[in-house]
Amino acid sequence: MTLKPTFRKLLAALLCLGAIGSLQATPATLIRAGDLKAEAFIDATNVTSLPADTALTVLESKGGWSRVRTADGKTGWVRLLNVRVAAAASPAGSTLAAIGGVVRTGTTKGAATTGVKGLSKEDIARSQPNPREVARLDTFRSKPAQINKFASARKLKARDVPEQNP
Repeated sequence: MTLKPTFRKLLAALLCLGAIGSLQATPATLIRAGDLKAEAFIDATNVTSLPADTALTVLESKGGWSRVRTADGKTGWVRLLNVRVAAAASPAGSTLAAIGGVVRTGTTKGAATTGVKGLSKEDIARSQPNPREVARLDTFRSKPAQINKFASARKLKARDVPEQNP
């Protein structure tokens, strides 16, 4: 299966949007105690342990992680769901709130959620393709032998399906 050029460009643009949320430093608070990691993954080396209510500056977000700087200048990665962005720092429509997915509920309690909630025309216009990431995605493509083995094991039959045009 190959990707159509239009879909490939859209996919590359969406991959680039992760960098848009990192364009500004944002004040935040760590809502529960956690480790400051050297890299954005669970097995990374711990830089230090941070107590709940630690003041932070969010420098960027990557997947489920936020790269932050502490008041004493240490930088590293913490879980995105453990970070509450300051209310004044995330006005409606801010890139970090829209793309990073950290929002306030409007009550005295905050909630954090992740995910892309929608892309504005400006976000898409500012996006840049990343051919290296598209090439990396191609490595996840199934080989015909794998596809046939999977289909055969489940007694699936080939069918012609007309292409759907949006």
